[in-house]
Amino acid sequence: MAPKTVLITGCSSGIGLATAVLLAKELQHEFKVYATMRNLKSKANLEDAAGDTLNKTLFIRELDVTKETTITSVVDEILRENGSIDILVNNAGCCILDMIDKKSLDFGQSMMDVNYWGVVRTVRAVLPAMKKQKSGRILNVTSLAGFQGFPFYATYTSSKFAVEGFSESIASVLRDAYNIRVSLVEPGPVATPTALKVANDRPTFLESEAEMEKVFAIRAMYLSTLAHVVQTSEEIAQLHLEIILSDNPHLRYQTSEYVKEMAAAKFKDPTTDDVLNEVKRS
Repeated sequence: MAPKTVLITGCSSGIGLATAVLLAKELQHEFKVYATMRNLKSKANLEDAAGDTLNKTLFIRELDVTKETTITSVVDEILRENGSIDILVNNAGCCILDMIDKKSLDFGQSMMDVNYWGVVRTVRAVLPAMKKQKSGRILNVTSLAGFQGFPFYATYTSSKFAVEGFSESIASVLRDAYNIRVSLVEPGPVATPTALKVANDRPTFLESEAEMEKVFAIRAMYLSTLAHVVQTSEEIAQLHLEIILSDNPHLRYQTSEYVKEMAAAKFKDPTTDDVLNEVKRS
């Protein structure tokens, strides 16, 4: 059988890098991975991690989720070279501290353009081929912040809530009509370069040193409650592989017991399978 083709966004570091390398090196199930990033100047770490899979089962391409032409270019290449596109992993994103009345609307719109509309663009790009082949897997990486609001991260949280709603809305139709399975991956804190940068972010938009110290104190207290449940990028990548190989994947996956406990407070059924089945029955 031909290897399954995989398109992954946001692969310069963290979860995207770990997922691309894991799939490219998978021996029992063969994958051909197109690992993408916004700026190819950031590809060195991925090249090192890829090792001898580079340009064999792992191919690095430029893709900016805010620029539709770059998405189309990579999708067209995959279809031209392989005839199908089997798996999309939407991992690209950004996270910046905000207080909604302290940052401009342009700031909020730019983050939504990456975190939400970027997902919509890539899904729209792969759907024609997946519908035609009557198969496909779409994994959208959100967050614990996809169902629980985070203090001082209103725009980021909103963008992840939006991806959750979008994914849940399209999941039943794509599953039942086209055999395309959509899954949401909801990590808690993960030890990535982006997370470290966010944790140490010192906002310049606050009006006084006293205000900044208050924000830092509250944020530090909140982050300290999560310190004992930090996961690695490799753990999330392994879950991605399990979802891809599953015969009957769930809509929602919480990546740790801690996140499952948090989700259980909001969802009677953390997998949301009952909701999808009710939609089908209706």
